[in-house]
Amino acid sequence: MFGEKGARRAVVRYLEKGLGGEAPLLADWASEGGLEGASVLEVGGGVGQLQAELLRRGAVTGTVVELVAAYEPYAAELAAAVGVGERSSFVVADLTADGDEVPAADMVVLRRVVCCSPRGIELLGAAAARTRRVLVASYPRRSWWVRVVVRLQNVAFALLRREFRVYVHDPASLEAAAAAHGLTWAQRQRGPVWESVAFARPR
Repeated sequence: MFGEKGARRAVVRYLEKGLGGEAPLLADWASEGGLEGASVLEVGGGVGQLQAELLRRGAVTGTVVELVAAYEPYAAELAAAVGVGERSSFVVADLTADGDEVPAADMVVLRRVVCCSPRGIELLGAAAARTRRVLVASYPRRSWWVRVVVRLQNVAFALLRREFRVYVHDPASLEAAAAAHGLTWAQRQRGPVWESVAFARPR
């Protein structure tokens, strides 16, 4: 699911159409305080569309943190294609285990990533610990029908003998994980499937 074909499609989609889904909203929220002199950390960012977008908008440096090393050349390709290659980097790391090896950043992004791990709440907390100014994230809504769809997805993954599973974490627990590291809830928008949030560090 997270191999070269998917990475190639993601690069082409961004170069042709830009950000999709709730990603433009997350980018706008991250940009609200200004991007001059800012650094960006995109956790579980795949090919790094959001950090590339924020670099295009004026951020100084961006880093993609990923568990999947296969994304690295595609992230580099995308960054180079939009003229931010020299300001973008890629790190293969598990933020929940190797957080000390990942530099803090002004803006931290977790788009559709906490739902990919049973430790999603811990992951958001680890990301909050690396956040200097604002953390933006999106994850599945905890509505009954989203949970039904996720259960069916996970049954399909099991039948296909895939190890990957989707997790619908409690939003209150996610907010508590951010608050434990000094971030306060700032904005929220709920779509049919995805809930988008922004947490800020009080100044």
